[in-house]
Amino acid sequence: MNDEAKSLFTSSLQELVKSNCSDFMVYRVVNGNIKNLPDYDYWQEALEIDEDIFGELHLNLCQKIGKIVRRRNI
Repeated sequence: MNDEAKSLFTSSLQELVKSNCSDFMVYRVVNGNIKNLPDYDYWQEALEIDEDIFGELHLNLCQKIGKIVRRRNI
């Protein structure tokens, strides 16, 4: 995540979800294996989250990016 996303997330998960910020990525890491995760090193910082937060952030990110993609195709 970048600094803006981290600040929002640190404030509360809901602050990040309600914001327009989409400068974060969520990955499911299995057995600590990150070598097959694309662009993992691109992000400024990584935080470990539980499965529930992963699900909420993944859905939120999909919704935010989906809005951007739909606007481009109009």
